[in-house]
Parts: sequence; C-alpha cells; structure tokens
Amino acid sequence: MQDLERLELKSHDVGGHQPRSVAGVDAPRSLDEVRALVRQSMRTGRRLYPISTGRNWGMGSAVPVTDDNLVVNLSGMNRIRSLDLEAGYAVIEPGVTQAQLAAVLHDTPWMLNVTNSCADTSVVGNALDRGDGTFRSRVHDVAGLEAVLADGSVVTTGGLDPAGRYHGRVAGPDLTSAFVQHNLGIVTAMAVALVPRPQTVGLVYGRMPRDQVGVALDAMAGFLRRGNPADGMLRVRELALVPSHGDWFLPKGVDPGLFTVMGPLLGSDATVELAEELLRKALIEVEGAEALRVVDAAEVGPDDPLYPRALMSQGIPTCLGVRNALRVSSCDQIDAGETGFLALMPLMPTHARRTEHILAALQTAVDAHTTALMVEWNLVSRHMANGVIQIFFERGVPDASYRAHQLRNDGNCLLRGHGCAIYRSDIDHAAADVWSETSTASLGMLHRLKTALDPDGMLSPGRYGA
Repeated sequence: MQDLERLELKSHDVGGHQPRSVAGVDAPRSLDEVRALVRQSMRTGRRLYPISTGRNWGMGSAVPVTDDNLVVNLSGMNRIRSLDLEAGYAVIEPGVTQAQLAAVLHDTPWMLNVTNSCADTSVVGNALDRGDGTFRSRVHDVAGLEAVLADGSVVTTGGLDPAGRYHGRVAGPDLTSAFVQHNLGIVTAMAVALVPRPQTVGLVYGRMPRDQVGVALDAMAGFLRRGNPADGMLRVRELALVPSHGDWFLPKGVDPGLFTVMGPLLGSDATVELAEELLRKALIEVEGAEALRVVDAAEVGPDDPLYPRALMSQGIPTCLGVRNALRVSSCDQIDAGETGFLALMPLMPTHARRTEHILAALQTAVDAHTTALMVEWNLVSRHMANGVIQIFFERGVPDASYRAHQLRNDGNCLLRGHGCAIYRSDIDHAAADVWSETSTASLGMLHRLKTALDPDGMLSPGRYGA
C-alpha cells in the first residue's frame, strides 16, 4: 500500500468538489489480491473505495464520497479475459480502457460502444455508473459481472461463470443490475455486449436555431417512436444558456444561438438510406433542418471538425473532443488544468412545451449565478432522453467554482421540480439523489440488502447508498 496518510485530493478533481481525506491508496492487480485486501479490511475495519481509472470527470474524478477511505485503484487489473467473436461478448477487468478494447476489436465483426470521453477511461467503471455510449446507454452493455463481497467471497451474475466464460443469461434471478450504481461489492470483471460492425455508418449532423430545440426534440422522438430502421443513438447537443451579464465561460466554438443534432445511423446501405429519408421527413417543419447532412463516417478526414464524432461512430475512441473542451493537450492534465467542469445528469422529456419550460427555469439559475451551461439530450429510448448538463468555469477567476456549484445545486432542484429525476450522481449528491427519488419501502429494501452483504458498511460508503 502506498502510504498517503490522510491525503487530501485537492488537485485531483476537475470539478472542484470539497476535498476528502483518504487513508491511503492500494492497487491490487488480480482477483486474489482484491480478496486479500477485503479480508484484511474486515479485520482492521478500514473502509474501501474502489475506482477503475479515476476519470469520472465532472462527477468527482477519483475522489471518494466520504472521508477516510482506502482508495482501491483497479487500473492495474487490465486483462481482457476472453473475447467471443461469434456471439459478440468480451469479458474484461476494470482497468481495461476504451482504447485497449477497441484495438483488440479492430478488423473483427464487432466494435465497442465508445463514449465521448477520453480513450483511456474505463469501460467497466463508466458502464456501472450508467454512462452513455455512442450507440446506446452503456447500461445495456452490462451482460454479467464478477464481484468480491465484503466477506471476501466472489459472486458471478448474468451467466458469467467463475472461470470467466460468458454463457448468456441463465435461468433464475439475475442480480447483475443490483451492482449497477450501488455499493454491494467490488466489481472485478464484466461481460460486455459488443456492437455488430455495420456495412455503413451514416453520421447525422445539423445546426439549427436555438428557438427550434423543442420542436426538433418532438420531431426526433416521433421518428424513433414510428420506428428508426437503423441502429444508433441520436443526440441534441450544444444548447447553451448564457447569463445576460457577468463573467462566464463556454468551450471555444459554442454558439448560444444554435444547437446541434448529431448521431450515427448504422446498418446496410439501404437501411441507412431509408433512415435518413424518414428522419428528414420527421424534421421537415423544423427551421434550419433543411441543411442537415448525413455523411459517410469512413470518409470524414482529420481536418474536418466532425472527425472525432466520425471516429466514435465507427467504434474508435478519441480524446480530441474532451481535450478541446477542457483546453488541455493531454487528458492527464484535466484534473489540474485551468478549466473546471461539472456535470448534472437528469432524465429529460422530449415534449416541446415541457422542454421550453425546463429551459426557461434553468435560464433563471444561469442568470442568478452568472455562469453558463450547455444541455445535451441523448435519445436513449422512445420514451425520454438522458440529459447531460455541462457547466464549465475558469479556475483562476474568483468565485467561479463556487458559482458553478451553486448553479448545479439550483439546477438539480429546478429539474426535480419539473419532474426530471437525476439518473447519475456526483460525489456530493450520490446519497441525496437516491433518497429524494426512492420510496421509503424501497429504501428499506436497499438497506436490508446492503446490511446482509456488507453489515459494517465497509465498501464504497455513500456511493448511491441507502
């Protein structure tokens, strides 16, 4: 164990959250080492907080939820245990990065559902926190898990066997989802469902006037409900709300007067062509939609601003987008860089009138705290969208971090008041978000489950805990 007694992780969080003290850092490299660490902690009473690669930017990075935890850094557990190229599954450990798994899948019939974040982020960690990929929500990639419980025993779920082979979901209750956004054990392996590599990837891109966002969301939701013949997830993004005065900051190139429609259409040539036709018909009454482009992702060159998105739509992770937004040349600089970043993630409606009411409420908070934000809708289903609200601030500006946090806090309350529950939490709100949206009976059930598996509350205290 690295001796970092009561280290305060002040400089290791791009979000500028309140610092937590930690008891130390340990970096096990195998399942047996994790089990030994857990058993030792049972004897000493030391609480453990596992991280994958610690790049949970905007939500707390590698910082634990509570003080005095031993941080368990799993980045050294980076084996791809098995790869099934017939059925399309990979069994991987928490330290396996997007870049590592995507490289192994190169020239195979399968590709990774990559996120918009850094190529060196953990596939396992992001999926367990319900991150969104390019093609679908990553929670749908979680097929089965291996986890170490608080007594040092090992469980497997979803058809992942103790030898690390994935068979598919077997008869009986499947406890896989119980380990998503919870703290019942330390996940040491995951069976990840891969994405079939399509014949064609059409990349949708269009910029439209700000006042058309509600109408556009309505139209795109209708397109999905009537049946999108292609695979892939569409996004409405880069909708910026800026205060009427004050010192605020947005990434370079963001225009508050416009928003972007973007996403991949995956399938055969004919399927993608039909999907494009139906999407254009759905957007026919949206001002500015006539300029919508659908380009072949494979033909987008490095000099094109769409290049990062084209790479991701082909299952190739890239750091270009996150580095440009946070003004760094290396992702290793993000947590100590000049640009601060917070994220707020609510479930969002796609109805035009409700959308405009929500944006009007958020605008009042933006004006009150003289801090800008950007809103993104990831259309993960035919029913609603996963929202991503991004707040950027300059760390060198006095009170900028404070105002950004106040904006996120007020935004959280305003969104809940409009019926928008939070689906993914930061370290300052992980417990509160669970309590605010969960019934008393359900909280009691979660407490009984946690108490049965971890009676001393040793694993990840405060992380989505009841």
